[in-house]
Amino acid sequence: MITGRVNYVIDGQIKTPYGAFRPAWPAPPMVALNLTTGDPHAFGQVADADGSFRWQLPPGAYVISSIGMGTPTDESRISWPRVVLCVPRAPGATVYVGHLHLEGRRYEEDVVLSTGTRYTSRGVRYGFKVVDEAPGSTSGQVSRLMRHWPEMPIGDRLVERWKADAPGLERELCGALMR
Repeated sequence: MITGRVNYVIDGQIKTPYGAFRPAWPAPPMVALNLTTGDPHAFGQVADADGSFRWQLPPGAYVISSIGMGTPTDESRISWPRVVLCVPRAPGATVYVGHLHLEGRRYEEDVVLSTGTRYTSRGVRYGFKVVDEAPGSTSGQVSRLMRHWPEMPIGDRLVERWKADAPGLERELCGALMR
């Protein structure tokens, strides 16, 4: 069993409570590639009130492939954020994995196409941060169980690395937890 939180933080404001209709933001569902089995895994919904979750998962490394719903242009949809969730072998234990901040900044910029067509592009650009809020932790300490890894291979490169050496990729992403 793992616990933690996932929150959109747009222009410095946490978007909870989540809701089904605007102006509320939808609770962020996640899909990941399980590096142990190679199967996609859809995570359960996070709590609308604060983004907390409690999921029962098999041990292993899970590379998050998408967060949010909708089309790739929806501002709450994120593809390949380079976040890994490491679920240790801890029979019968509940393990805290961290609080993932989906830190977005709104942007608006003029775009000129090669045809001369002009338009204004608007949206949200994201950065990612994982903090540890577990009792007894140092405030702001980065969790090793869920982390953002900017150099992580994604898409086809991730699949190639996984096919070549799945246990090695798990060890690289999650360290000693995967032993």
